[in-house]
Amino acid sequence: MKQFSAEEKEFHGTIKAVVEIDEAKGQINKVWAENVTPNTIGAAGIATWLEKANQTKSVEIDAVSGASISTGALRKAAITAANQSKVLSIKENVDTISGASQSDSNTVKAGIPETANYPLLKDEITEYDVDTYENEFDVIVVGAGGAGLAAAATAAENHASVMVIEKQGIAGGTTNYSGGVIQAAGTNLQKETTQFQNDTPENHEREYMKAGEGRVYQDLVHDFTQNSPKNIAWLAKMGIKWTNVYGHTEIPYAKDYFADRIHVYENGGASGNGIILTQHLLNYALDLGAKITYNTAVVGLITDNTDNQRKVVGVVTEGTDHQLKCLKARRGVVLATASIDQNLDLAKDLSPQHYEDVKAHHCWSVPTNQGDGIVMGMSIGAAITGFGGTIDFDARTGNGTDDRVPTIPSIFVNGNGLRFVNEDSTYAYEFRAIFNQEKQLDKPTYQIFGADSINEKTSPWNKESLENDVKSGLVVEADSLEKLASKIDVPAANLVNSVNTWNKNATNGNDPEYGRTNGIKAFSGPYYAYRNTPGNLGALGGLKINKNCNVLDVYNQPITGLYAAGLNAGGWLGSYYPGSGTAIGGIIHQGRRAAKSILGL
Repeated sequence: MKQFSAEEKEFHGTIKAVVEIDEAKGQINKVWAENVTPNTIGAAGIATWLEKANQTKSVEIDAVSGASISTGALRKAAITAANQSKVLSIKENVDTISGASQSDSNTVKAGIPETANYPLLKDEITEYDVDTYENEFDVIVVGAGGAGLAAAATAAENHASVMVIEKQGIAGGTTNYSGGVIQAAGTNLQKETTQFQNDTPENHEREYMKAGEGRVYQDLVHDFTQNSPKNIAWLAKMGIKWTNVYGHTEIPYAKDYFADRIHVYENGGASGNGIILTQHLLNYALDLGAKITYNTAVVGLITDNTDNQRKVVGVVTEGTDHQLKCLKARRGVVLATASIDQNLDLAKDLSPQHYEDVKAHHCWSVPTNQGDGIVMGMSIGAAITGFGGTIDFDARTGNGTDDRVPTIPSIFVNGNGLRFVNEDSTYAYEFRAIFNQEKQLDKPTYQIFGADSINEKTSPWNKESLENDVKSGLVVEADSLEKLASKIDVPAANLVNSVNTWNKNATNGNDPEYGRTNGIKAFSGPYYAYRNTPGNLGALGGLKINKNCNVLDVYNQPITGLYAAGLNAGGWLGSYYPGSGTAIGGIIHQGRRAAKSILGL
């Protein structure tokens, strides 16, 4: 046996592939990887790729959709290593890394399979149309993101047979890209690590109801907040180690109900750390007997319309072989396919703010989030609710994401040079205001700050990075406010007045205009303008559900056998996203609730 190795750059650094070859037999004996960054999406995809490579004794294995950059790099390195042996000769003409995240690169030719975004069936499929079922399970879960995995884990631990159907090559969906944080009130960790000793789920509910601006359903919010502490404990049972708690930034009209509630686990809290959560959920579900199939799309629901009552009894799937298969759900189907994140047409019809982001290619959700579950639900009469908002934040500055990182001395101004929002408010709240101003005036908005602003510890810029951003044109610089106004095309008198008013009030330590409480300091020139730019993490809105996560029809009646969870469901989030830890907390809760409801628990 001889070993050969090669390296390639991937998303997290440089990965090394080692190929052991039996020269006498002229074949690969074993393949493994070195320098894999743990607790990453790439690591999960690499494990999947290596398992297939070692099963088939081949390195000509397609990269894994959902982790195509890392697995594409490993594939290329492994082929290079194998070719060093002179025993094997594997043709590799295509760079599988360059543009690997772009749709036109996700091809079998490039070693990166297309994700399973197959057209949904346009005709309703009833049980009468099904000749044979490929298989049957108590519970079928559509989508292996956080909500789907929570549903699968809950059903499996209650002795149900479970099948999870996932369009990508790995589990986790957009939850993988999150920080994995969860909001909960009244936990022991909250009492141990924050000043909020007497916080309660009831107070948490009040804040969410206020943030919902009358658009959310209280029974959904109540069930979520009451059960969040239990969900924290449930995840700890799987090995998630919760370490600290922090708070979101300001919601101006809900300050009376604020508390630090965002729970962070070990090695969590940053973008991409959600993989730790999803891998724990996945392994827990699989250990309890749940099954999962990858690179497969659910393209239709199977209904039984006897007794004048529509009931969902199964699903139609399509895999990489493009063959339609029918699976029977003895007790229920859970739709957990997220919202309309990457669907431009649906966004235009349903969610104007999200539409602007998707149109500008700012959405960071996984490409398979096309709103399939919502469309399939609507096709059999399901109602929708909660559309209009989106989860926006500024990926460059990270502004408004964490109350431990207050906004630097600065103001936001609209196309008329006028201030319009509390700049330290939570990110999606302020981006809704940004969206409204930009649509009203058809001009961009800017963050205006001074050279002394970047001296704050929480500044997203230092001297060097600010100079680089000015050189690249990302930030505009001027010696005076009048010159800055000319460069960004706003009325000079308004910009001067807006900054002077801020400075005068900040000198007195207050903000009577918008009630901001953090980062209240005057700033001086030279002056800078950064154009507010949304980074989008998904749409708000989905199928209408009741407290049991049973999907409701347009007459507000439950559709038997059909459930929706997480961002596939609407009515529990309002017109903007109310702060980190809400989505993950909600999807874990509703995934669990849907499974329990199906099983009558």
